[in-house]
Amino acid sequence: MTIDNNKAISWFENHKGSLTYSMYGSRNGTDGTADCSGSITQAIRDAGGSPYAYLYSTVTLGGYLSVNGYTRISENQSWDAQRGDIILMSWGPGMAYSGGAGGHVGIMKDHDTFISVDYWTGGQAGTAVSEHNWDYYYSVNKPAYIEVWRQDGTAPQPTPSKPDVSDTNAIAQFKAAGNKFTAYNTFKVDDIKLHNGIWQFVSYQLNGSNDINWDNNGIPLSVVDNVTRGNDAATQVGDTVKFSDGFNNGTIDDYDNATNAVGIDTGEYGRIWYNADAFLKL
Repeated sequence: MTIDNNKAISWFENHKGSLTYSMYGSRNGTDGTADCSGSITQAIRDAGGSPYAYLYSTVTLGGYLSVNGYTRISENQSWDAQRGDIILMSWGPGMAYSGGAGGHVGIMKDHDTFISVDYWTGGQAGTAVSEHNWDYYYSVNKPAYIEVWRQDGTAPQPTPSKPDVSDTNAIAQFKAAGNKFTAYNTFKVDDIKLHNGIWQFVSYQLNGSNDINWDNNGIPLSVVDNVTRGNDAATQVGDTVKFSDGFNNGTIDDYDNATNAVGIDTGEYGRIWYNADAFLKL
């Protein structure tokens, strides 16, 4: 798969003046806010990348880059920058420590210019997209660790290795709890569909984004209670629901570190995948 570097970079240029930095909104600009990893994920997707399971964090972005033909060409080493190089950085000793405000990611416009969505202006409205001379940006921010990813491995690879797929924070918490989960909170129905002979719905909240796969993310209506209108009325898009007794606690059956997802087998309905961070809050 080939990503159009011009389109990926244009995503940022086209959003100058229109985005406000936030890690708690849409993260990809759809509501006028974005953060660094959400914007990179969306830029790659819009430039020809594969559909994402959710908007990745700096901890999990390496897996998505790898799937889309990028190779890690530098790990805490100098490199000859090219247009389209993606730089992941962490203020800890590795990308596993880059969650939340502990890391950053952006893309090189040219040999010297780094562009990204960041908190450079302290969250001032409309100023989230900024570009800087890379050497200056690096000297000011002083990250402890950086990785550089480039399409197709076209440059020498001093430390070829697989992307970091260590446990995300949410997955680590589930494992520490013996793979047990409880899911008692409510969430929203965003779409409903008769799929594979079963009435199912999707929740963008539980999926981590609105880019869904019905085979993986569709939830049978029969496993939830309708909080908005009760179980005697047909569930509609926009209703609030919660998992019914028998489905609101149990054991996680599989994990996908690369996409920060948890898989739960639901009897006859098969395995359903949820964003681990969202599911942790249930």
